[in-house]
Amino acid sequence: MEKAHGMNAIPIPRRLRTRPHYRGLPVPYIALIRPDGQPDFRVTDERARLIVIGNRWCQLCGETLGRWMFFVGGTEAAKHNQYFEPAAHLDCLVYAMQVCPFIVGRIEHADPDKIAAKHEGVGISVIKEVLPVRNPWWVIKKATGYSGLITEGGKLLLTPWAFKETKPLHPETMTADDWKKVIDELSR
Repeated sequence: MEKAHGMNAIPIPRRLRTRPHYRGLPVPYIALIRPDGQPDFRVTDERARLIVIGNRWCQLCGETLGRWMFFVGGTEAAKHNQYFEPAAHLDCLVYAMQVCPFIVGRIEHADPDKIAAKHEGVGISVIKEVLPVRNPWWVIKKATGYSGLITEGGKLLLTPWAFKETKPLHPETMTADDWKKVIDELSR
């Protein structure tokens, strides 16, 4: 099984192995690919996001979701049951939560105004209200589907039809055994 560069202990799930890679990491389906061909992992390609939502595809690998789909967000997203990021397969999501520098606390949010200026004229989504401060606590929701909600600013948020959710998780300190327990809990 292929492993991400620099993430020796974390195997890349089968579906993500077929994605293009950049610096040892699979490029999420909804990540913006700049005109020079390099991905910007911090930026969501709005066109790809809407395609994923409309087709019930995984936001990470781009393949069709099955009976179950999984959403992840901070504790506020979980409390309000509203998500900007589309659903994912459980294995794709757990992998991403272990290697994403933002989720595991190696980087803070980038300045949304600078990101938007850098990608001016490109279809991206930067919702400042979602990015003010990094919350180290994350909740995964297992769902059978979702509905959409349009914000006052005209952005589409998703409301999962949640079946089960985790307690708040702290990926920065979680071990392989902790992740195995999360997978076991959500697989039931």
